[in-house]
Amino acid sequence: MTSFVQAYQRALFQPVVPVIWGVMSIFGIVAGPFGTLQSISLGMRCIYWPVIIGLGVLVGAVLRVVVQDYMGLRRYATEAPALALFSALLLTPPFWWLTDLLASDRGAAPDVAAMALYVFVASMGVSTLRHAFNPNSDLMRMWSEEEGGAALAEAEEADAKEEEGPPSDPRESGPRLAARLPECDCGPIIRLQVRDHYVEVITCSGRASLLMRFADAVAEMEGVEGLQVHRSHWVARAAIRAIARRRGKVLLVMCDGSEVPVSRTYLPQVEALGLPPAEAGA
Repeated sequence: MTSFVQAYQRALFQPVVPVIWGVMSIFGIVAGPFGTLQSISLGMRCIYWPVIIGLGVLVGAVLRVVVQDYMGLRRYATEAPALALFSALLLTPPFWWLTDLLASDRGAAPDVAAMALYVFVASMGVSTLRHAFNPNSDLMRMWSEEEGGAALAEAEEADAKEEEGPPSDPRESGPRLAARLPECDCGPIIRLQVRDHYVEVITCSGRASLLMRFADAVAEMEGVEGLQVHRSHWVARAAIRAIARRRGKVLLVMCDGSEVPVSRTYLPQVEALGLPPAEAGA
C-alpha cells in the first residue's frame, strides 16, 4: 500500500500537473467544449471546468500508476490508449452527470457517448503533451528519427558498427537485466526493489517493472558491483551516496535522492563499506 501511495505522489506532484490543470481550466472556461459554451453560463463554467479538470488530474494519476507500474505499459503507443480507455470508462459518468446538472439548456449538452469520446480524446491529448515534454520518452525518440530520415538513421547505425569501442547502449554493454528494459529506461541501474510480483528497476533514466523473481533479477546484475541490503532491495555500490540513521532505522541515501532501508541481516556488510553519514536534515 505504501509503495502505491509513493507512486501516486510521484505521478501527481509533477511540475507539469498544475500547468495542465490551469491551462485546460482556462481553455474550458473560455472555449466551452463539450457543448458547455451554449449549455452552461460563464459563471458556472468558472466552477465547472476547474472541478472537472481537477477530478481528471486526481483520477488520471491513479490510472498512470496502474498502467505504468502494475501493467508495465510505459511506451506512448500502449500507455496513452490504455489511459484514455480507462479514463473514458471511469470519468464519463460523473462528467456527464455534472454537465447535465449545471446545464441551463440540456438540449445543447452532449449525450453519454459524445462525452465518452470527448474524455478519450482529451486524455490522449494530455498523454501526448506529457510524453512530448519528457526527453526520455519513446515518442520524442520516434519524432527525432522521423525528422532525421531513414537514410541518416542507417548511416549512424553503420558508423556505430564500424567503431571499435564498446557499444554505447547500456542494454548491450551493461548487465543482462538491462536487456529487459524499455529503450527509454535503459540508463545505468541504480537499484532494484520488489513490488508485489514484479521487480521494479530504477535507472538514471526512469523506472520499469519486470515480471520476474527478485533472485533472478539480482543474478542478472552480474558484472555490476552491488549488494542486497534488504529482502526486497538491491543497490548498485556506485549509486550509494551516504548512510542515514533515523528512529532506529538504517537507510542508504542513493544518487537519485531515494532512501533504501537496510535490514539487520545485511547491516554488517553495509557498515563494512565505510559510507559517509548523511547530512543532518537530508
